[in-house]
Amino acid sequence: MRYSHALALFRLRKGADSHTVVSWLMELFHPLDLPLHTTIKDNHRFIHNTTSMLLCPVEYMWSLTLYEKIRDRDSDFLVTAYSWPAFVYKDYSFDSANIKKGLFHLTLLLKAFKHVFTSPSSAKEINASQCCQSSENDTANHSHVANIIGMKTVTLHVIAYTACQLQFALSNVNSWQSIDGDFDYYDFYNNIVDFFEVVPGTDAQVHITKLLKWWNR
Repeated sequence: MRYSHALALFRLRKGADSHTVVSWLMELFHPLDLPLHTTIKDNHRFIHNTTSMLLCPVEYMWSLTLYEKIRDRDSDFLVTAYSWPAFVYKDYSFDSANIKKGLFHLTLLLKAFKHVFTSPSSAKEINASQCCQSSENDTANHSHVANIIGMKTVTLHVIAYTACQLQFALSNVNSWQSIDGDFDYYDFYNNIVDFFEVVPGTDAQVHITKLLKWWNR
């Protein structure tokens, strides 16, 4: 299973802590309609409106009525690894006529990548117009994860791993587990990689090239 490629990274370093993610959400969605806990995650996931919106599958339109169906595990509204959550899209906006538009081009995911692979301070420097090029301070910090594992460029596998970490950070589970209710992180990781690697055709390859160029510029 290709997920084993990411499993080594999971063992190396966990994702951003709850306090860090909440600080990002407070910055990006100021003001939050209700406070988010910073030390525990009990009111994350489909309890708080902001985390609910970010985790909601893009084919659903987020609403309080939908929350009731998701919470009750309505068979028509299960949240699984086979749907893209809103947080993987630029501006959290999904175009059903072009599902690749804006996919994996968003600030929150960049912050998560920087926090995990370079340094927490580098994540603070990310804004909507920036991507993953290392700063001088990052380059000088030889102890960060990217240097430890010899990562020179951002790959599709790294993007998939980062998305898994952000999914977990937005959930209300306080300790890592590979399966959270109906959501399987193994499947989520593999589905992201497969979406780009298995789909044949020149157009798909062009999109992959542009995506990786955007992450690595």
